[in-house]
Amino acid sequence: MDNLQGNGGAAGNGGLNEARLADMLLLFLKIGAITIGGGYVMIPLIREVIIDKKRWITERDFVDNLAIAQSIPGPIVVNFSLLTGYRLRGLKGGLLSLLGTVTPSFLIILGIAIFLWRFKDIHLVQAAFLGIRPVVVALIASAAYKLGKPVFRLKRALVLFILFLAGLIILGVHPIAVVVAGAALGVLWPPKSGVEKG
Repeated sequence: MDNLQGNGGAAGNGGLNEARLADMLLLFLKIGAITIGGGYVMIPLIREVIIDKKRWITERDFVDNLAIAQSIPGPIVVNFSLLTGYRLRGLKGGLLSLLGTVTPSFLIILGIAIFLWRFKDIHLVQAAFLGIRPVVVALIASAAYKLGKPVFRLKRALVLFILFLAGLIILGVHPIAVVVAGAALGVLWPPKSGVEKG
């Protein structure tokens, strides 16, 4: 895993800025507290801050982290925050990023379990949850679009996306099989150029 770790500094790192541990913790706490819709909605927000605003990491490293996070067991945003934090500032960065990601969700779910669940049968509460569902779907669709833009600059990636999507939806192929097939194709048929920063 040592190869994942970056030096977190600007010198010799493509003009990237250093990521401070406190800033990393605050970022993941903030995004974890305000995001509705799960990991696929949180990741584009993280991307906007750490790439466009803070310049902590490159687009290519971001997409690599996302691919690894999706390919291993566990919630994608938990895996992703741990990998990204580790790449930026080593073990401390990984653990603080992870803590920032899970703490708001834990506290909110605890609050729901204690208080809101008592009122789950009230008509207004049920109506509110029904209204939230299409919003969550829209947020996930928006996240998929934003994440796909840098990847689909490679024509082969677009072709593979269509094939894998068809396998998942039409043929009912198991997601693990799709991930393994994608990794195998990446090794056997590597692209001529990687994903560049946009």
